[in-house]
Amino acid sequence: MFDLFQKALGTLKREGLISAVNKSNNRLKALKLARRVDLASQKQKWEKVKGKFSGERVFLIGNGPSLNKTPLYLLKDEYKMCFNRFHIMLERLNWEPDFFLTSDNLVLSDLVKEFDDIIPKTSYSFFPGIHFRGYNYISEIEKFENAYWTVQKMGKGFSTDLPNIYPGGSVIYEGFQILKYLGFEKVYLLGVDMNYQVHTTAKMLEKKGIDIQSQNDDDPNHFDPRYFGKDKKYHQPEKFVIDNTIKDLDYLAQYATSKDFSIVNAGYDSKLSSFAKTDFLELVNKDEHEVEALFVDLFYKVATEQNLKLNIEKVPTYPFNDSEIESCSAFKIESGEGIGQISKLIFKFIPLGPYKEYYYFIKRKDNE
Repeated sequence: MFDLFQKALGTLKREGLISAVNKSNNRLKALKLARRVDLASQKQKWEKVKGKFSGERVFLIGNGPSLNKTPLYLLKDEYKMCFNRFHIMLERLNWEPDFFLTSDNLVLSDLVKEFDDIIPKTSYSFFPGIHFRGYNYISEIEKFENAYWTVQKMGKGFSTDLPNIYPGGSVIYEGFQILKYLGFEKVYLLGVDMNYQVHTTAKMLEKKGIDIQSQNDDDPNHFDPRYFGKDKKYHQPEKFVIDNTIKDLDYLAQYATSKDFSIVNAGYDSKLSSFAKTDFLELVNKDEHEVEALFVDLFYKVATEQNLKLNIEKVPTYPFNDSEIESCSAFKIESGEGIGQISKLIFKFIPLGPYKEYYYFIKRKDNE
């Protein structure tokens, strides 16, 4: 209760009385809506998956820029949980998510139009049934057999009684509770960079507050500039937002982890210090031949999808001038420089890598 009071007081100071009252009213609206829903069938649905993955490990994948440094194609045979707009990464991968979760109301307002495409690509998808901001998403979810809805609880905590769940400063906080309920014992983090910068070109949706709408495909905080690109709504990563998220993860590290549920950060460039760190490549433990087989298969999969007949052995190496790039079906760039070029080239090329110190780029068929 004290935590709720602190949040309400913070909203009052930052955004003023009207915003604080509106947010309080939305929470009351959510409570009223929640009382009207039939939880019994949803609880039975959750009971069927409780502990289903007991003893297994899973990769919880954030959406930070460091994913571009991570050879995600090595995770083909691992369990993976992804979030929000991760689906725009799938064109660059040889796998689809086992678990998908979105809980932010602004992100949901955009993604709900894409559920028909996103949810069938996952084994399990999770969403708030009644969002604490006062939105009802149940009718959008229940038509999917593999979609589960949660009941968001007020206050701070870590629930093991799903569908009841505690929201945190980041969607991943709810992800940890779901993974624990499903029985996973080891969770490895990727792409949870905590290295945000203010999106200066975005438009404020209210005079005070953090709700914003992007004006261009220039998102600086995720693996793709289109992630929260033109017209997408989300929350400005102000310092207090990041601080609250880190506090939540520190709380989780202190009170929710144990010998039966451990969290380890395997990401590149992550500033998150709540959890122990490990090396990603040592963790996946693939030999040279396994890595080659996975990447080569990915390369030809993407080439086929783009209606291109390519030979990976004959892909030319950058640099060449812009006109040559425009006429090139595929090329490769040294990894460091290639990662730096992704935000520029991704509109016309699909980036793949890193692989053997290179990033590969395959031309999109709609840019021929």
